[in-house]
Amino acid sequence: MPGPVVIITGPPGSGKSTTAKLVTARFDTAACIESDWFWTTVVRGFVPPWRPEADAQNRTVLRALAEAVAVLASSGYAVVVEGIVGPWHLGLVAEPLARHGVETHYVVLRPDLDVARARVTVRSVEEQASGLLASAFVAEDPVTHMWTQFADLGEFERHVIDNSRLDADETAALVWSRYRHGTDRL
Repeated sequence: MPGPVVIITGPPGSGKSTTAKLVTARFDTAACIESDWFWTTVVRGFVPPWRPEADAQNRTVLRALAEAVAVLASSGYAVVVEGIVGPWHLGLVAEPLARHGVETHYVVLRPDLDVARARVTVRSVEEQASGLLASAFVAEDPVTHMWTQFADLGEFERHVIDNSRLDADETAALVWSRYRHGTDRL
């Protein structure tokens, strides 16, 4: 029986990494996949993922992420994915999971822009993804750009959690509750 997948996404500074680790710990058998790692595997020809010319790269990286997640989930692991998986590319991830019969949940953490900026600003380099993304999201422009991308999600707005005033434990508890109730199931 496949394990469920919970995708926790949102702009930089939304608390994805911390929340994902806390949610993963609530499952009996689980894996936590940090999607940023997949971008660090592009050693030559890397394009910052928020740039329009990165679309082909982003689609390739997200397909690789989806296949890895599908293998883990179809082997019985609950998989919590954390990273930027916007609705504009959700199909690339959801399709392989559906093909494997994996129950998929989609959660968007979206604090206020000022909160996201403040969280990113205080990060140390060691807390960020390694490689080429290490300092990219500390700069304000990518943070603002990605926050704007998540600002109006249309039909996916129902998957949004405003965690501006929630700490990590409160956010994880809310994500877990929504998972248990099927609120964010695709």
